[in-house]
Amino acid sequence: MKHILVSLLTACSMSVAAAPYTGRVFLDKNGNHTYDKGEKVIAGVSVSDGLNVVQTDKDGVFHLPGHIDERFIFITIPSGYRAETFYQRITNEQTAYDFELQPANPKSVKPDGNHRFIHISDTHMYESYRTAADGYAASSKYLRNYVENENIAFVIHTGDIAREGFASYKEFLNNENMPSSQVFYCVGNHDLGEGKYGEESFENYFGPAYYSFEVGNIHYIVTPMAHGDGKPSYTNESIGRWLKNDLKFVAQEKPVIAFNHSVMSADGHFRFGSEKEGYIDLADYNLKAWIYGHWHHDRMYSYDGSDVQMICSPGSVRGSYDHSPSSFRVLTCGAQGELSSEIRYPYIDKAVTIASIDNGRSAVTPEGKVPLSVNAYSSVSPTRKVTYSCFSGGKEYKGNVLKQRTDFNWSTDMVLPPTLDGQIVTVKVEALFTNGEVAGESASFRYRSAPDIQVKTGDDWTNLLQTPAHVPDIKDTLHLPLQLAWVQNIGANIYFTSPLVYQGNVYAASLDDNGLGKASVLCMESGTGKIRWQYPLHHSVRSSIAAEDGCIFAQDVNGWLYAIDAVTGKLAWEKDLKMNKQVPLDDGLVATNGVVYAGTGYSLCAFRAKTGELIWQNKDWDTGHGTVATLTVHDGILVGHAFWEATYANDARTGRKLWSKGFGFGSSMAMHSGLLYCLSDRSLSVREAKTGRMIVQKKYDFELKNLSTPLVTDCEIIFGTAENGVVAVDASTLEVKWRFRTGRAMIYTVPTLGDPASPVETSPVLSGNIVYVGASDGYLYALDRQTGQLLWKHAMGAPVLGTVAVSGNALFAVDFSGNIYGFVSQSLY
Repeated sequence: MKHILVSLLTACSMSVAAAPYTGRVFLDKNGNHTYDKGEKVIAGVSVSDGLNVVQTDKDGVFHLPGHIDERFIFITIPSGYRAETFYQRITNEQTAYDFELQPANPKSVKPDGNHRFIHISDTHMYESYRTAADGYAASSKYLRNYVENENIAFVIHTGDIAREGFASYKEFLNNENMPSSQVFYCVGNHDLGEGKYGEESFENYFGPAYYSFEVGNIHYIVTPMAHGDGKPSYTNESIGRWLKNDLKFVAQEKPVIAFNHSVMSADGHFRFGSEKEGYIDLADYNLKAWIYGHWHHDRMYSYDGSDVQMICSPGSVRGSYDHSPSSFRVLTCGAQGELSSEIRYPYIDKAVTIASIDNGRSAVTPEGKVPLSVNAYSSVSPTRKVTYSCFSGGKEYKGNVLKQRTDFNWSTDMVLPPTLDGQIVTVKVEALFTNGEVAGESASFRYRSAPDIQVKTGDDWTNLLQTPAHVPDIKDTLHLPLQLAWVQNIGANIYFTSPLVYQGNVYAASLDDNGLGKASVLCMESGTGKIRWQYPLHHSVRSSIAAEDGCIFAQDVNGWLYAIDAVTGKLAWEKDLKMNKQVPLDDGLVATNGVVYAGTGYSLCAFRAKTGELIWQNKDWDTGHGTVATLTVHDGILVGHAFWEATYANDARTGRKLWSKGFGFGSSMAMHSGLLYCLSDRSLSVREAKTGRMIVQKKYDFELKNLSTPLVTDCEIIFGTAENGVVAVDASTLEVKWRFRTGRAMIYTVPTLGDPASPVETSPVLSGNIVYVGASDGYLYALDRQTGQLLWKHAMGAPVLGTVAVSGNALFAVDFSGNIYGFVSQSLY
C-alpha cells in the first residue's frame, strides 16, 4: 500500500540545537540575483536542510530548524522553473538564504506534462584518460547542442565523474552553458574518497548528495551511491529520514522517478532506513523508474512482478566495458511517468552516405527497381526527412521521400524508365535535420534494368568466422571488384552479430536497447535479400548467433536462449538461463555436433540442439559483468571470458572446469592446432588450449582491447586494433609486417577508448590473398594479405561491427544501421 511504511520513521532527536534558517524563493525577473519588491514569490516549494523539509508559504518564505549534520540549504526546483543553483552552503555568518528561479524553457514541457531529459553516467574523467585532443570537450559539445536544439528539460549524470576530473568536467556540462535546460549530478563510487568525509569533494563542485526536483507531473529523487573509494558521511538511515520528510509533500498519485549510481537490490524494492527506525520503500510511492549507471551498459528491464522500469546507461565519452557504445540516452516522460527511450551517439556531424551505390555500381531487383539505401545521422539533431532525385543525360527524373527504417537508415526502391538501361544515372540525396540543417551526397552508376549477376552460395557459415573454433576454411572464391547484389534493412540496429549462411539462406539478429520490441532473428533469401521470416525476441541480441541441426540459435541480454526452426521461423524451444538481472548476457554463443553452448558464468550450459535437453550446467565459475566476446569450442574444449575476472576453459562434454587464467579483458579466441589466439590490452597471446599455459605473448605500442579475433595463416596473423585500424604480424616472430589505418570511428565501442581513434572490432576474413574487414568508420575494406595495400572499399555510412560471412561467390556484411548486404565477386560490366 502506498505511503505505508514498513516501520514508522521518526525524525531523529538532536542532542545539539541548531540555529533556525529562513529565506525566500522568488522569480528573479530582472536577473540581478536579488529579491526586489514586486518580483513574484513562489509558494509551495519544498526546502530542506538535509533532514527537515518544509514548504514556502504564500509569501514565498520558509523556516527550517536545522540539524546537527547540516551542510546545505536546498530547494526542490518546481516544474516550470530552472535555477542556476538549487543549493547554498550553510555558513556561520548567515541564517537567511534566498533562492532565485528563472522560467524554464516553455518548449521543454508540454501542457500535459510530457517532457524529455538526457541520462548519462560513468564519464570517468581521469587525467590518465586525457590526451591533447580527447573526446570530453567534443562529446559534451554535441550533447549540449542536442539539448538546445531539442528543448530538453534537464540532463542527469548518475555518477562516476571521477574525483580528479570534477573541475574540468563541470566546465563542459553546467547550467551556464546550457541556458535552456538544467544539469543535475549524482554521487558515484569513484566520486567518493577525498576530504574529511567521502563526499566532501563532490559537494564542493556539485552540492548535496541527495535532493529532489520536479518537472511536468513527476517528482524526481536523486540518491547517492552507498559506498565507494571513501566512506561517506550519509547512511542509508539518514537518507531514509530525509526521504520521509521529502515525500510527505508529494501527492499520493504523483509519479516518482529515482536516480542513483547503481542498483540497490535484486528484488524490485528500493528501501532506505534502518531496522531501528524502519524502512521507506520507494516501490510503495508510485515509483515508475529507477535510472542508474555503474555497470557501463545500455539496459532496460524490470524485475519479475515489479512495475518499476530499470534503466542503465553508459558514458557519453568512450566505449564501455562490455563494448556498449559511447552514447547519451534521451528519455521521453509522459504525463503518468511512462518512459520511452532513444539512444544518441556523439561525434557524428551531419553524415550522409548512399550505402547502396558505390564504385559506379548499384544493385537491381528482379523487378528492375534500384534499391536506394541512405544512412543519415547527426549527433546534434535527429534526421527529419531524406529525399532523392535522379539525373541522366541532362534530364531530371522526379524523386521522392525515403522511408525511415532505423535511427540511421532511410530507404526506398527507385523506379527508372527502361530507356535508361545502360546509361549513367546520378542520384542526389538530401537529408533535412530537425534543427533545420541540411546535408547531401550524390553517387553515379550505370543502370541495368535487370540483374546480370547471381548469388551462388557454397559452404555453410554457421558460427562466428564459420566454425565454432573461429578458424574459417579459407578458399579462393572471391575476386575483386565485388558487386552489390542486394541490400536489405531489417528495421533495427545490428551490433556485434555476424550474418550466418545456412542451407542457402542468410540469417541475422538485431539490437533493441530502447525497448521498442524490435529485437528479432530473421531469415533472408541469399539471392535477393527478401525476408522469408522474422521471429520477435524478448530483448536485444548483442553478439554471435549460430546454426545447427536445422535451428538458428540466439541469446538475448536478459538471458533467454532461443532455438528457431531455420525453415519455418517457428520457435522450436526456448530456455530462461536465469541470469542475474544486473548482469547482461552480451556473450556470443556457439553450436556444433548437435550441441549448443550458451550463457556465461553459472548460467553457462550445453543443450541438445534439436530438443533443448540440458546436457550440463557450469558450477565452477561465475561472472559479475557482461562481455560481447563469443564462446569458442574445439577438440572437446570450451573457452569463454568472464570480463575483468578471467578466461575459463571447460570440458565441452561434461562442463567441468579445466583451467582459468587472468586475462578476461579480451577478444573472442581462435583455436588453431591446439593453440588459442587472443587479443587483450596491448598484447597478442598464444596459449595451449588444454592447459591455458602461455606459449608466447607479444606486447605492442597500440591498444588491443577490441573484439577482433586473430586471423591465423601460415605466414601472418592479421587482426583489428583498438585505435590504429588493421595490423598484420609475422606468424613466427610476431613482429609487425604492415599496418592499415582506417578512418575515424563514427561510434566508439572499445572499452575506455574515445575520440579520436580508428578502431576495428570485426575479425578479418581471408579469401585467396585478399583480407575483408569492416571498420567503425563505416567502410568495408579489401586489403592485400601480404602488404596491407587497399584494393577495394565500399562505403556503408554506419559503423561495421559484425564480421563478414563468405560462401560461394558471395560475401555478406552488416552495418549498425540494420543493413544487410549481399555482394558477389563477378560482374558482366
